[in-house]
Amino acid sequence: MSRTFFEKPVERKTGVNPLGLRGFDHIEFYVDRADQWRDFFVEKYGMFPRAYGDTTTGLAGRRAHVVGQGRVNFVVSEPQGGGPEADFVRQHLDHHGCGVRDVAFKVRDAKHALGEALRRGAGAVRGIYEDDTIAHAAIAAYGDTIHSLVERKAHGEFMPGFRNVAGGIEDREINFAMIDHVVANVERMDEWVTYYEQVFGFDLFMHFDINTGRSALMSKVVSSTDGWVKLPINEPSSANSQIQEFLDQYRGAGVQHIALLTPDITATIAEMRRMGQEFLDVPDSYYDETFAERVGTIEEDRDELKRLKILVDRDNETGYLLQLFTKCVFARPTLFFEVIQRRGRSVGFGEGNFRALFEAIEREQARRGTL
Repeated sequence: MSRTFFEKPVERKTGVNPLGLRGFDHIEFYVDRADQWRDFFVEKYGMFPRAYGDTTTGLAGRRAHVVGQGRVNFVVSEPQGGGPEADFVRQHLDHHGCGVRDVAFKVRDAKHALGEALRRGAGAVRGIYEDDTIAHAAIAAYGDTIHSLVERKAHGEFMPGFRNVAGGIEDREINFAMIDHVVANVERMDEWVTYYEQVFGFDLFMHFDINTGRSALMSKVVSSTDGWVKLPINEPSSANSQIQEFLDQYRGAGVQHIALLTPDITATIAEMRRMGQEFLDVPDSYYDETFAERVGTIEEDRDELKRLKILVDRDNETGYLLQLFTKCVFARPTLFFEVIQRRGRSVGFGEGNFRALFEAIEREQARRGTL
């Protein structure tokens, strides 16, 4: 397997943040059944209901639940009624199946962020909405994905058209703190790397070129200069790769996976498995006698990691990460999730685990008859 890494460029734009980004705000999924996917995230991911909206609360054309934990907020929206908004959601679902519509960012000033994004070459999807508690707009991204730019001025409803609801009691071992990164699959990687560099002021953070002998991909990671937003962008480099399968099944570019950061991955994975979430299989040979040589000294017990099938990758002398990937969650083999924990000064994405990950994905492809 070949791997190429580029460290942060010498000319890194330290402190440059032209849109005033403050991190991820929420991710909106268009889904076939909003109640089912609310329950999925509550029951298998330990999330809590946070808000609800439909046509009776002023949410045009959609019926939606907000679920979350920590700084993670997911919106699951289904079409409701008639009109252009409902028609658009239905068309999106017909074309792509269930998937991510909006990767929304927090910004300091939504009006400034939109104006600066347009000046730098972005296309507007939705103009400014503003009231006493919130302001937001949206710009286009890869495929049919958009980026909302959300300024939260004061505590209030989640978004216009939603009503906040009381959440549950945290009584499980699943604990997600925030979104670590969001990965896109696209046809032309460099085009979108340039987009994020020019519009958002992001840096090229890392570059991977991976080949298992059966499939391959190229990936570049762009990141905000403060590191709070990290967006790996993949393109296929073989006709039968999982990236090409995604593009074929999703019918275009879109979000491939979302990484959720946890402070205790062993407890989180154990509870998610107990609640019925399925993960990609990791062969026992991954934990053989070369395991200690690959990862060095770690705090976790190797036998416990083997039992839970958790992967480990050392980034540098002072940091390593632990990670595991779910199976695809929707009917089409497109989107999945990553559970990740970072130790020390870990900044990587599990590059040393890519062979094990790819081989696991290839086994799933083989079962589907696409490899």
